[in-house]
Amino acid sequence: MRIPDGATNRQIHLAVTIDTECDKGPGWRVRQPLGFKNILEGVPDRLQRTFDKWGIRATYLLSPEVLGNADCAQLFRNLAGRAELGTHLHSEFVNCQSQETITETSSFQSDFPPEIELKNLKALTNLFVERIGYAPTSFRAGRFGISGHTIRFLEQLGYTVDSSVTPHMWWWRARGRGVNFLGAPDQPYHPNENDFRRPGSARLLEVPVTLVNRFWDKWPRPVLRQINPINRMQTIALNTLLRKQMQCSWLRPTYADADEMLAVTDYMLHHAKGDAPLVLCMMFHSNEATAGMSPYYETEAQVDEFIDRLERYLDALFARPNVSALGLSDVARPEMARTAA
Repeated sequence: MRIPDGATNRQIHLAVTIDTECDKGPGWRVRQPLGFKNILEGVPDRLQRTFDKWGIRATYLLSPEVLGNADCAQLFRNLAGRAELGTHLHSEFVNCQSQETITETSSFQSDFPPEIELKNLKALTNLFVERIGYAPTSFRAGRFGISGHTIRFLEQLGYTVDSSVTPHMWWWRARGRGVNFLGAPDQPYHPNENDFRRPGSARLLEVPVTLVNRFWDKWPRPVLRQINPINRMQTIALNTLLRKQMQCSWLRPTYADADEMLAVTDYMLHHAKGDAPLVLCMMFHSNEATAGMSPYYETEAQVDEFIDRLERYLDALFARPNVSALGLSDVARPEMARTAA
């Protein structure tokens, strides 16, 4: 792919975001008794060592059970100045009677009535303040499952950035429930408070996770917003007719090697509009940096390969001109303002 003249001089901002959760295993099942080896060992020994090498201020998005663990909270407080800390809502761990009974974190916050969603978000935010010592400003929904109320609730709680949108994707649930991101912008935007896929006048900034789909990109965003794959019949039709075309390429070392992630980067550069900086939002889980703590990597060799893919990409990316790393909330600074279509 030929990068347009001038694109190679475009400023690139990379936000590395990590959904930070308790130890899990096959099928993302929660390991019991509850443990945090992936954080207490994987974060300082694997992830932070890599981020410090490139001077990356990564954003760790902390789930309730992580904040509730004294050792984890201390570890993250000790990262002050080297990392951004935000929140990550898995509702199962909010106000639960016994964490030992939790075997999975499959709920979407959109599954709950608005008053319960707001109650859970308040509890998570208050727990962050209690354990970390200041108010969080960045957020990602567990399983990307935001609702039509989430943007307004986050604003009420003082957040400035959300990163729950995965463009070109939808996450289907039983009985016609789920979350649909078809037609959402792929660069940061202020969403419409009633439709998080459309730009609007919300104060909060949406920073979408970076992934590309060449098929959906051929369609105008307003047309894509008319498709409702959460409808069961539409889901079946799309999966039957367009399964191959719907596959997305993520800026995520879980799925992609360095060359594939560089191809995503170049695709984003090729399609960038105007002269605003290009924002790339990488995501993965803290669990992926420790063997046996996610569905992906059972052995130390596999974790080594994951870290190698990440470092090869960072090495190639930062060899380019005009590349910088930002915390997620830094993207909302006034000088970063841009308009999304």
